[in-house]
Amino acid sequence: MELSNIKKLLDNYLEAETSLAEEKELEAYFLSGNVAPELEEYIPLFSFLKSERNISASDEIEFKMPFEEKKPIRFSIYKWVGIAASIAIIASVFLFRNHQKNTLTKAEPVAYELAMQNTQDLLLMMTDAVVNGKKQLSYLKEINQTKNQLINK
Repeated sequence: MELSNIKKLLDNYLEAETSLAEEKELEAYFLSGNVAPELEEYIPLFSFLKSERNISASDEIEFKMPFEEKKPIRFSIYKWVGIAASIAIIASVFLFRNHQKNTLTKAEPVAYELAMQNTQDLLLMMTDAVVNGKKQLSYLKEINQTKNQLINK
């Protein structure tokens, strides 16, 4: 077989564009022992493919599917644990909510009066800040007027 033909087949093989017959030709060439020195690096590839083709499964292997073995005991344990966890969560939410209601009713009048006083203080602070801001804006107007007068001169 010509070396150029083998190189062309090998390039097609590496690009996965060969047929089975062409692959058999390449395998026969590389396993013949009469290989060009520049193509000797491909000999292990084709010898590996030949050895892997000869492997077969033994009869001793048993395949078991995971869904064939049912363990109802585990399922029932998980089911009861899930139910217990749900009940615990619901009970804790209920108890926390009742405790929160009790604490709010005892301190309601003081909290409302304190909140009202804090709100009034904040509103007074805000009005002071707005008044100071207006004063500063009037200073800016004066600065702009003097700047304009200096530029126009």
